[in-house]
Parts: sequence; C-alpha cells; structure tokens
Amino acid sequence: MSGIPVFHYRYRPFLTVIAAIALILLGIGAVYLVWMNMLRDQERLNPSTERVLVTTDGQRIPLDRSSPTVAATAGAGSGATTSPQITPEASATPMPATDPLPPERLIIPRINVNWPVTLADIDHLPKFRGVGWIFGTGFPGMQGNMVLTGHMGGPYATFERLHEVQPGDEILVQTESDMHRYRVQTVYETTPDDVRAMAPDDRMIATLITCSGDWIPEQQTNARRLIVVAVYEGR
Repeated sequence: MSGIPVFHYRYRPFLTVIAAIALILLGIGAVYLVWMNMLRDQERLNPSTERVLVTTDGQRIPLDRSSPTVAATAGAGSGATTSPQITPEASATPMPATDPLPPERLIIPRINVNWPVTLADIDHLPKFRGVGWIFGTGFPGMQGNMVLTGHMGGPYATFERLHEVQPGDEILVQTESDMHRYRVQTVYETTPDDVRAMAPDDRMIATLITCSGDWIPEQQTNARRLIVVAVYEGR
C-alpha cells in the first residue's frame, strides 16, 4: 500500500503539464481562426490592395501596378517569351460586379476545362483536381488582378492543356450569382522567380498560371511558368 501514493504523486505533475500544453494549443488554434476570419473579411471589403508579395521566409517584395504584359518586353533579362496580344475595343466598357464574390468554377471552352475553384496560396495548390484562387488577389468582375493557378501534370493536373490557349479565346468564371466572361489578351512564358504576373492591376483582369518547361529535380519544380492574361468583358 505504501507504493500507491508515490505512484500518484510522481505522475500528477506530468499530467498537469500535458493538460497545460493542450490548453495552450487550443488557445493558439482559436486565435488563428479569428485572425484568418479577419483577413477574409478585410479582403472582401477591400480586395487586391496589397502592394507587396510576402515570401515564405518573410521577405516583402514590392510589386508595381504595371500591366503583367510588361514581361513581353522584358527581353533576355527575364527570359520571357510572348505571343501576339489582343487589344480590347476602347468602346467596350464592361460593367463591374456589384459584390465581391469568390470564384467557384473556371471554364475554358477551347481546352475543355471545367473545374471547381478553391482558395489557395503560391505554396499550397489544391490537393484535388481543382483550380487555386490565390489569396489576396482580385475578385471576378471587379477591378484588380484575379490570379488562378493549377497543376500542369500529376494526379491533380487541371492546366495540362493551358499551352493550347490562344489570344482571343473565351474564359468563363462562375460565382454564386453570375457567370463572368474574360477574353485572353496575352500568353507568354517566364521564369519561376518573375512575380510580375501576380502584381495588382488597375484593370479587371484574370491571370492563369501553371508550370512549363523541363523538370528540375534538385529544385523540385519546372524551369518555366506559363502565363495567360485575360481581360474582363462582362456578365
């Protein structure tokens, strides 16, 4: 019987520490959820206003508001190659959307793309056959640059035929209430470190991004990025 009290007192501090750690983790989780909800609310009220790109190591890269098509004149410095551009008619002034609703589906008739869209970031694309809407970029039918990304290959490939898209092709983005029409303006390739395609823009545009070029094993990525820029035409 004398051993029983020693057993309880020996393990009670250990159980207390475990309980304290569990409470701390629950508190951190609650704070994280509140913070994420605040970010989403802020983005819905004021989309695409961020002027810097924050990398995974905390660096803040300034982004200008120039058109993503500047990569077409980047020359040998950026390694970008371009296709001809389609200039929208000046008289066509599309009416913007009234509410900032997130994209729910992406449709590209030329290449038979019809995939759901989910929120993502540049380091975490969807783990299913879907398209990623980069957090912090524009909303469908509203001023700004809506950036959509997808895998080129593998089990989750959704943009494996994106290289077949041509200037003038139609791109459709569905929200909860509307179907928004975009027209491809520019198709080009660039290097993975060229982030200008993700920069905010004063126009209503959609930018589609996927991998291209040879696979680099030591970097676990492809050598190029394929960029498709489309301008808004209306609902």
